[in-house]
Amino acid sequence: MPSLNQIFFGPPGTGKTYATVEATLQILDQPFLAKNASSRSALKARFDELLAAGDVRFVTFHQSFSYEDFVEGLRATTDEQGQIRYEVVSGVFKSLCESVATELSGKYRAFKVGDRYGTGYKVTRATPDVVEIEKPQGKHLPIGMSLLNTLASYVDAGTFTIEELGNGRWDKKVPGSILDPFLVNGYKNFLPSMVEHMLGKNEEGLFEPAPVQHSDAKVLIIDEINRGNVSRIFGELITLIEPSKRAGAAEALEVTLPYSKERFSIPGNIHLIGTMNTADRSLAALDIALRRRFTFIEVPPNPELLDEVEVDGIAIGELLSVMNQRIAVLLDRDHCLGHAYFMPLKDEPTLARLEGIFREQILPLLQEYFFENWQRIQWVLNDQRKAPENSFLIQPNQDLIALFGDAVTVGQSNERWELNAEAFARVDAYLGVINHELRK
Repeated sequence: MPSLNQIFFGPPGTGKTYATVEATLQILDQPFLAKNASSRSALKARFDELLAAGDVRFVTFHQSFSYEDFVEGLRATTDEQGQIRYEVVSGVFKSLCESVATELSGKYRAFKVGDRYGTGYKVTRATPDVVEIEKPQGKHLPIGMSLLNTLASYVDAGTFTIEELGNGRWDKKVPGSILDPFLVNGYKNFLPSMVEHMLGKNEEGLFEPAPVQHSDAKVLIIDEINRGNVSRIFGELITLIEPSKRAGAAEALEVTLPYSKERFSIPGNIHLIGTMNTADRSLAALDIALRRRFTFIEVPPNPELLDEVEVDGIAIGELLSVMNQRIAVLLDRDHCLGHAYFMPLKDEPTLARLEGIFREQILPLLQEYFFENWQRIQWVLNDQRKAPENSFLIQPNQDLIALFGDAVTVGQSNERWELNAEAFARVDAYLGVINHELRK
């Protein structure tokens, strides 16, 4: 059984996104994955179907991503009279949890715009997440579907009755940590009739909810999870994502959300899959609280996937392996090059394609890794042992005395380096990365 919370980590280009597709299908459609394991296009097509159906949601963390984007927040809107009002809007994670809660509730009767409840309370907006009620005085009030589903489930189970919901006697039959008495009793003018509508009645006047249709698992993919402020984004939900704290578990917990004041828990069939780039120097270490609640799966470079790829006698798998060995010594293994950069050579094993990969991806990445320390980049490419015409990096001859005069001494750190454009089109330049015996 896959872990509820998992993070795929590794250097760029190792196939972390590819891994999330397979992990998602392992959760949602394992038979399809087993049948089409060797067909990347088929797996991606099935993944896209699940994404379109709402079974998978995708979000990318970044420095501006907030709790309000992820859980819930206030959004300003303007009504027909031009008055500004604020409503609670669910974020991507809460809305996914609410969609599961709605399915698990038995899919009670839905609300429609224009429906009236109590004395003068009218529905002006109805979504899967919220029902907006217009009060007799004209003010608008958003009611979360999670609250309504919870109340309906208690009445359905016989925990308390519609009458007890209306007279406030329900709270003695439900632990105080489940529902907020002030919130529920404050809405008692219309909540009972709304719950009655959700449950429906048969000809004998008895409640007859729709049959329960348990939902399948849902997956939230969080790309670049370590780019955001994880503690701030998850907030109080950081505890609730633990499997033992999920709804229905032995140690299940609920929290009161700060904006809606609703009680909230995370369903046990919500899976979180994150990706993390270990080479990003701008990121701080992940919060220990997050690390404790996730299973971490390394996705390292896999040169073996390129073993059968050869370009004009250049063994691409060996080329990648040798460069990564040098990077691991000069820097660390978190900054190795991923095999995904070279995968296009499987379909187009040409020198021109290899040249484009080195010129547009590999060299710029090495420059970022080594902070313009050109000598170390030269060591990774084995240029120091190649003939000049096969070196990707060269030092142009320059008369420094003519440039600055003899009164100025330029240190080694100020040495100039240039890319040797002609080397990118030479087979020996790439063979020399692997074979140090290849000389003048």
